[in-house]
Amino acid sequence: MISLLHTLLELGHSTSKNLEFAHSPDVKVSYGEETITETNLLEIRRRHAREVTLLTFSKSQESKNTGADWEWHIIGRVYTLKMRVQAKRIHKAGGIGNLKQMGKGASQPQIDLLIEDAKANDLFPAYCFYCAEPQRSYWIKGTVKEKFESFETGCLIADAETVKSKAPKKLDDIENDTVPWHFLCTRHKFSTRQNPYLLRFQEDLPIERYIEEIIPSPEDRATDIGLPTIFQLNEGRSRLDERKGISRTPEAVGEEITPEDFKKRGITRFLKIDMRAPDLFAIRR
Repeated sequence: MISLLHTLLELGHSTSKNLEFAHSPDVKVSYGEETITETNLLEIRRRHAREVTLLTFSKSQESKNTGADWEWHIIGRVYTLKMRVQAKRIHKAGGIGNLKQMGKGASQPQIDLLIEDAKANDLFPAYCFYCAEPQRSYWIKGTVKEKFESFETGCLIADAETVKSKAPKKLDDIENDTVPWHFLCTRHKFSTRQNPYLLRFQEDLPIERYIEEIIPSPEDRATDIGLPTIFQLNEGRSRLDERKGISRTPEAVGEEITPEDFKKRGITRFLKIDMRAPDLFAIRR
C-alpha cells in the first residue's frame, strides 16, 4: 500500500523532471498540459483504486464558455474540499502565457469564467502550474545529506483569485503564492534515501521508481493559500466552515454524478478522493 502523499510527491517530481527533459535541445518533445494531466490522474487512480473515482467527459458546445479543466472532491470525515482546477504548463523561459485568453465564442476571459463558475458552485478556484526545476526560484530542491535526494515540486497550486489580482507574466511573479500539491497531505518539503545497491548499476536513477523512505525537511515554508490538509478535513478541531470550497461532509457520501451537468460546465475530468479511512502510511503535518 502506498499513501496519497507518496503518490503526489512522486508525480510532482516526475512532472518536473519530464518537463526539463522535454525542453532539452536534443529532445524537443511536446509535453503538453493534456498529456501531463492525463498521466497524473491515471496514476492517482491506478495506485488508489479503493479511494479514487475518476470520470472523464467530452466537452459540450456550451463548454466553450468555461475555463476549467477538472474538478476535485477530497472527502474527509468532517469536511469535504471541492476545487475547480485549470492546468497551466509553464513555458521553457518561465512564462505563464496569456491568462486572459478568450475561448472560442466565449464572452469572458478564461480566468474570469473559472472564478465565476467556482463561486456559483461553492468550489475553490485553482490553477495547477506544471513546471521544471530551472523555472522555479522559491520551491527549489533543498540541500540534503549524502545519498539523499530532494523531491522536485513540478505541480504547484495557486488560488485563481490571487493569480487574477497579480496578473503574473512569469512563474517568478506568483511562485511565492503557490504550494506544491502534496501540501494537501502535509506542509513539508521531502527528500528520499537512495538505494545504494541500485545506484551501483544505473546512472540518473529516477527516484520516483525506487523509493525506500521519505524524510520531511525541517525547512519551514509557511505559505498558506487557504487549502486545508487531509488531516484537517478529517478532524473536528479545525474550523474550516468559512473557507472557500469547504462544506460539511454528509453522512451519506456518493451524490449522483450527472454527466450533462459537468459537460455544460466544461468539466472534462472529475476526480473524487475519499480519505475518510485512516491513511496509516501518511506523514502527519
